[in-house]
Amino acid sequence: MLKRQPIQMEVRSTMSRYVVVNPDGNMDIREAALQELRQMVNPYGGDTSDFVIHRAFGPNAGMRGLVADTAGLAKDRYPPNHLAGRLIDALGGPDRYWFGSLAICGYRLGIDGELLLCGLSDSQRHLITQVYSAVHEQA
Repeated sequence: MLKRQPIQMEVRSTMSRYVVVNPDGNMDIREAALQELRQMVNPYGGDTSDFVIHRAFGPNAGMRGLVADTAGLAKDRYPPNHLAGRLIDALGGPDRYWFGSLAICGYRLGIDGELLLCGLSDSQRHLITQVYSAVHEQA
């Protein structure tokens, strides 16, 4: 289920590391502020939505995907991202078609249970890189 996250719920404006999977099949690890990451997945200035890949539990950060809100509707602007679909499915996220660039970021639960998007940990980046290599090889 996609969930729109208002920008004011985000506390991180500092640079953090995220993964971006592009429609051409390339994956990049980028260091960016979260607002810049949102602009990468939606270069047309619209809203973005995020979805659960791995749930956060206690002090352990989870993983969320981030996509452009209108990517599935504006297929002329956002090409299919088949590799992202296989990667997200292999990581345990939703099995569906994705369009445009897709970012993977970390998240944790705030004191009041609110979702706080953040950068990926080293172990999360390593896991994503290993799974990406496997699904890219099979593509």
